[in-house]
Amino acid sequence: MEFLLLGAVRARQGAQSVPLGPRQQRMVFAVLAWEVGRPVSVDRLISLLWPDSPPRTAEHAVRVCVSKLRSILAGHAELAVQGSGYVLRADPLTIDAHRFLDLVEQARATGDDRRKIDLLDEALGQWQGPPLADTTSDEIRERLFGGLTEAKLVATEDRFDALLRLGRHHSVVSSLASLAESYPTRERLVGQLMLALHRGGQSGQALDVARRTRKYLAAELGIDPGRELRELELAILRDDPELATPRRRGPAQLPADLADFTGRSTAIDQLDALIAGDPTAVVITTIDGSAGVGKTALAVHWAHRVRDRFPDGQLHVNLRGYDLGPPLQPAQVLNQFLRAVGVPSDGLPTGLDEAVAMYRTLLSDKRMLVVLDNAVSADQVRPLIPVSPGSVVVITSRDRLDGLVAMDGAKRVVLDVLSPPEAITLLRQMLGDRVDEDLVAATQLAATCAYLPLALRIAAAHLAVRPNRSIADHVAALRTGDPLAALRIEGDRQAAVTAGFDLSYTALKPDTQRLFRLLGLVPGPDAAIKAAAALVGTEDVEVLLDRLAAAHLIEEHASGRYTFHDLLRQYAWERTAEQDSVHEREAALDRLYEYYETTTRAAVELLYPYMLRIQGSTKESFADHSSALAWLDLERANLVTAVRRAEGKRSWLLADSVRSYLYFRGHIVDLFSVARHAVDTAGDDPQALAAGHSSLATAYYSQNQYPDAVHHYTESLTLCRKIGWLTGEAAMLNNLGAILEQQGDLDGANAKFVDLLALLRSTGEGHHLLGPALIRVGNNMQCRGQLAEAESYYRQALEFAEAMGERHVEANALHFLGGVQYLMGQLADALKHDSAALRIYLSIGGRNDEARARTHLANVHRALDQCDEAIRNARAALVLAVETGERRTETWVRSALAATHLAMGDKAEAAMEYERSLTVAQAIGARYEECEALIGLALSRSTSADADAALAIADRIGYRLLARQAVEAGATRHDHGLVPAGDAQLGEDP
Repeated sequence: MEFLLLGAVRARQGAQSVPLGPRQQRMVFAVLAWEVGRPVSVDRLISLLWPDSPPRTAEHAVRVCVSKLRSILAGHAELAVQGSGYVLRADPLTIDAHRFLDLVEQARATGDDRRKIDLLDEALGQWQGPPLADTTSDEIRERLFGGLTEAKLVATEDRFDALLRLGRHHSVVSSLASLAESYPTRERLVGQLMLALHRGGQSGQALDVARRTRKYLAAELGIDPGRELRELELAILRDDPELATPRRRGPAQLPADLADFTGRSTAIDQLDALIAGDPTAVVITTIDGSAGVGKTALAVHWAHRVRDRFPDGQLHVNLRGYDLGPPLQPAQVLNQFLRAVGVPSDGLPTGLDEAVAMYRTLLSDKRMLVVLDNAVSADQVRPLIPVSPGSVVVITSRDRLDGLVAMDGAKRVVLDVLSPPEAITLLRQMLGDRVDEDLVAATQLAATCAYLPLALRIAAAHLAVRPNRSIADHVAALRTGDPLAALRIEGDRQAAVTAGFDLSYTALKPDTQRLFRLLGLVPGPDAAIKAAAALVGTEDVEVLLDRLAAAHLIEEHASGRYTFHDLLRQYAWERTAEQDSVHEREAALDRLYEYYETTTRAAVELLYPYMLRIQGSTKESFADHSSALAWLDLERANLVTAVRRAEGKRSWLLADSVRSYLYFRGHIVDLFSVARHAVDTAGDDPQALAAGHSSLATAYYSQNQYPDAVHHYTESLTLCRKIGWLTGEAAMLNNLGAILEQQGDLDGANAKFVDLLALLRSTGEGHHLLGPALIRVGNNMQCRGQLAEAESYYRQALEFAEAMGERHVEANALHFLGGVQYLMGQLADALKHDSAALRIYLSIGGRNDEARARTHLANVHRALDQCDEAIRNARAALVLAVETGERRTETWVRSALAATHLAMGDKAEAAMEYERSLTVAQAIGARYEECEALIGLALSRSTSADADAALAIADRIGYRLLARQAVEAGATRHDHGLVPAGDAQLGEDP
């Protein structure tokens, strides 16, 4: 979260504004944020809020503001009591005023004027208006921020100085004239304006500015201008040569910069950082990336930006490392460079060693910028590197040139494709208003071109000469035809995307070419080393992958994971379609899908052993839960895409294996996708169809769409009984009972659970389900208010899980045991068990599980009068519930949050959260949660109507515990032996 003081006081989370409350509350926050990390007394806050006559309730008002700010800032910053006041603990760089000061300090520390300007531009960009613009008076603003306003003016002057040193006097005259008129007594600004006018050939106007300033200072302040301004005036009168902009010397071989160069701010920052300050040795930088990514354009653009720092000139050569002909030899290049620095043709040495020695001698005392474009190897460029301190060498290549990094101290700048906004900017610069007239199509065009600069420029060039053709039509043509063939300009061999790809591909050895081709078959976004090994049918692929990465035909975007952009993927696919037989391609894909299926099964059997799945083989193993979960997280996109691309048994087996992971991690859109595909591809295999219906039912269950979930669970139950699949039958009884319980049919649910336990104990089948079944029965008892019986079932489930080594069931048992202990007032035990459950959930990655555990912890912390910790857990749980779309979990979280607000005395906020919980509970038919929210509303509003409504539901269904709580909240029926109000317990997920 960012906090903004320079303008209107507000907070921002990403692109979304976060309200900080009314004016006085914003003022309290602003003062604490300005003094971040330092305590501010309540007396000082009162004096700033009410400078004339504070009201009698001022201190209370400040404390109310702080309390509300705590809730808003929870999870992002801490508001703590310290002494007689408060302190805001947050990262100062999340506050714009402190970011401004930090950037100004960075700018003062750098000797690079271009870097200084960039930093000062960013610093001044923090200002959106006067500090605290909508919050306080000018007098208070001056008291608090007068020094900061002065710092802004000094930073502005520092920026003008840097621009003048770079010779940009023409571009600053207008801004300087406006500021000098606004601040006529700031002699530094006046002097900068005079110097800019003089350098621009307007010496008379510069002297007029001096005379006006002298007259103004005498009339208004009774003083003369300072010494520096008087000396500048005399220097202008004498036309002192020292005032002129320094002239450039030496060769200037840089090619023309692209007028529409776009983006690359990160890479430019990297390059700028390499020359910051005064280097004591030559700086070597290699820019590497795939063909068409814009390496040359970046090198030339950056060289133009910094050429003023190299007064002895710039050398440039295209080494032709990837042309059809032979690359340039070092001796050829040295002859060119020596002539450029003044060596006559008849004085050129004949041998390479002599040429290298002369080149280094002539450049030994110079600051030279050398751009070596399209290098093919380290040996090609080493003789061309000068040794003079302060010189910089920039090398571009499609290969990594690791030897230069290892042996010569070169620094790498890896260039990727453009970001989507950069791609749109490039299209806008080439096509003008046509892009904004159809921005959706332009965005599609950028994606179709894989954000590759060369492809974007070719596509834009085609459109530029066809003004009547829409961008949308061009996108359609690219997508329906062969995009690689279309992305070329006739008559210009270099203006073709495939030209660069061909040269890089043909330079590879045959085994590396084969791997590259087969990678074009991967259905998902990337491939791990073992997936690549499965494709080619051999384990020895790491060296081949490294060769492809070095040639920038693929990218190692994460450790051991490789990908390439869409146009290279298309190129690889076309090569395999041309060079590999249908049988070879199908065999490669079958090996890949088998790897995905067997490894997924190994991971989920370790993580979720009690979840229903069709039995099959596993060829991989995982050391622990964390490694299994990490593999699934990394492969999720590949697994989901593979389900859709594979056929027959490979598809539905993989869909069945991945179901439990997608459910527990909250990837419900993916779960629906694979579940529907599993049902569609099951064919006439009844077990596959039963598993498919179970997956689809689980997806509906996760979204509280109970009728659809019941339909598919029932279909699966029928099929399981038909084929005698007892484990499947047990799982369906478990899941159907859970839904009945959540809809308020406790007796119906209990009947399912009794049948389930009988089935498990009589047949010995499906033993992994015994723990979840015990939890189900315990939850049913708890809903009826039979807390001791519920605790007994939870302890049985815990013993079972520990004996079986089933971590997820163990976590669930701990979680429910903690919940019932909370209701029984055993808070220390509840905290211990809920904390243990959370630790396990975090290790195995169940996001909805984590939300449930944090909700329980919020309730326990509230009962322990630790409301700040309760709020922190509840807010974290709410984020998870909303992200995963688990609406029933959302009701629990909101009720816990509301109860905490109620405990803190904020009945209005509590009522608001209970209303939200009630709305969701009624929408999904969650009767227990509906009843609980009504009880909370009764307590928040001090009315009996909500309590009566809750009591009616509790009596009708048999929620004895909630019935007692409803009476305590004000329902008309009286009862004895009431227990403390608590929260609904959470049902086990299917």
